[in-house]
Formats: sequence, C-alpha cells, structure tokens
Amino acid sequence: TRSLSQDEANTLKQWLLKQFGDKLKNVKINTKLDQHPCIITTNEMGAVRHFLKTNLLQRDKQKEIYKVLQLNFDINPKHILIKKLYTLQKSTNTELATMLAQQLIDNAMVTAGLVEDPRLMLTGLNKLLEKVLEKY
Repeated sequence: TRSLSQDEANTLKQWLLKQFGDKLKNVKINTKLDQHPCIITTNEMGAVRHFLKTNLLQRDKQKEIYKVLQLNFDINPKHILIKKLYTLQKSTNTELATMLAQQLIDNAMVTAGLVEDPRLMLTGLNKLLEKVLEKY
C-alpha cells in the first residue's frame, strides 16, 4: 500500500495545524506507526493524566484544557484513514475532512488515556456518521 509522499504529508500537516492550531501544539509525520492512524503525545503524559482526573474535564472547558496540554499529534502517512483525510482536505468536501480529523484527534486522545469521559465524543461521532451517510 502506498504511503503519502513527503510533500503530501507536509501539506496535510500544514492543513491540520491551520484547522486545529488551537488544540495541537505540533503535528509530526511518524513513519514508525504501524496499526494506528495517529497518536497524541505530550511531554508530561503522567502529569497530564493526573491533571485531567483532578480537574474533571468538562466539554465547556476543553479549549482551556487543550492550551494547557500542549499536544503533539503524530500522523501515520501509510494508514488508509490518513490517506483518505489527505484526499478529503484537497477536495471540496472540507467539512467532512474537518469532522474526520476531529474524530481522529478524539480517538487518539482516548487511546492516550486523556479523555476521562468518552461519552463527550459521541455527538461529534454521530454527526460524522450522519455526514458520511448523507448519500444513502
């Protein structure tokens, strides 16, 4: 399976930073990822998890929380979801691209143990599913 080229990956990286610069400190291209489309890292992962547990993250506080977390978002240029995201962000369907990217960020946050209540993600997930199924 073909990977995104370096230029394509850099284009996607810049788009992600433009769209989600309020949430992501950095976007990196990570060719070492195998199974996952993306991962979230932060310099002090253990301290961040403790901070989230003691501050009971609420959806209305998320913008503040993202600034504190200083998240690094690593993308896997070989993964089908990242390749499709690249294609979508280049197309006219930028709304779907943004929704998919947000869901990938949310999924990576859950995987990293940075979401105390995953139910907060369901509204966005359901909207993404509705958008994908509009044609059917």
